Amino acid sequence: MPPLDADTLLMVIAVFDAVACVVWLLLGEALRIAPRAARLIAAHHGLLALSWWPALPASLEIPVSLPLSVVASGLLTAGIRGLMRVRYTLNDIVAIVVVALVAAALSYPHLAAARVVDNVAGAVLVLMAARDIAIGAGFGLVLTSAVLLPYAVLGGVCLWRAADLLGWLPPAMSLAGMTDNAPLALLRLVVNLTIATGLVALVLQRLIARVRHLTRRDALTGLLNRRALEELLARLQAQVDRGRRHALLVLDVDHFKRINDELGHAGGDAALQHLATVIGDTLRDTDAFGRLGGEEFAVLLPDTDLAGAMLVAERLRRLLQERPLDWDDKTWPLSASFGVAMMRREDLQGRGALARADAAMYAAKARGRNRVLRCPDDAEFA
Repeated sequence: MPPLDADTLLMVIAVFDAVACVVWLLLGEALRIAPRAARLIAAHHGLLALSWWPALPASLEIPVSLPLSVVASGLLTAGIRGLMRVRYTLNDIVAIVVVALVAAALSYPHLAAARVVDNVAGAVLVLMAARDIAIGAGFGLVLTSAVLLPYAVLGGVCLWRAADLLGWLPPAMSLAGMTDNAPLALLRLVVNLTIATGLVALVLQRLIARVRHLTRRDALTGLLNRRALEELLARLQAQVDRGRRHALLVLDVDHFKRINDELGHAGGDAALQHLATVIGDTLRDTDAFGRLGGEEFAVLLPDTDLAGAMLVAERLRRLLQERPLDWDDKTWPLSASFGVAMMRREDLQGRGALARADAAMYAAKARGRNRVLRCPDDAEFA
């Protein structure tokens, strides 16, 4: 079987990029997976398919192929930045692409100079993409290194090619372009395949993170749901068994049925969202705030004693009372009853503390609502 020639490999690269363009459009438009980033990456593959198409005459390399290659590199970097959500500004990417296009235009008709500009710009953009992946991928060190490898190879080859075109390398290290260099074209095909595989892995990681987020979050308020709270409570219980001290608050909105009756279910939902915002904004980063169900919520307070937990609950009670709900041209006062309990050693996954805080909350309801009560058995922790 005869070896593949450069033109055949370039055709394979162009076909691969054309297929990848369609795949990313389907991901973004049909499946709604990171649609903005998917469009940018699809455009990257589409432009690469055009720029590598071997049927293009050599006379179009400077006015067509090289500009398309530079813009495609910029689109890839912008798409990866969107996937990583590292930074939302694209000014640096746009500036590099514009400078490269202007420099390539000024170099006309010197093909070597235009190729230098293309390779340098491509190297800078691909290394920027690698940096964004390193910051935002969320993989372990080994997997992140594997994802970054093709970007490092592509950036290194671009810089090598630019140095060769500038005459900075000895003849023994000269590197012909892909149109005359089948091994280099094969390397580019492998790099394109591995970059595409890495991007799919990043998308899958994002989907998994989204599913995990949805399974741990309350759909209405965005707070932790009961399942997530119970998982955290079990982890904190293991720390309590080793000697640390954690507290738990349970709170329930007062007269919530009246709110639903007066304002409707939409107003009731707004009241719960308002409470989530008011209380969530004042808690520490280490605290965990979630919805147990209905109008009942819980706050986990790590490394907090009983006195501190009582102070936190009283502050939250006052804050909620001072910030009424504005809904449908009405101002509706909100209040909640709070129960406070300490976590104790050998509680089964922290459920005992949850039951004690819940009982204290109901006792606060029975005593007139809008108040804070601690579990009476927690006096030893005061």
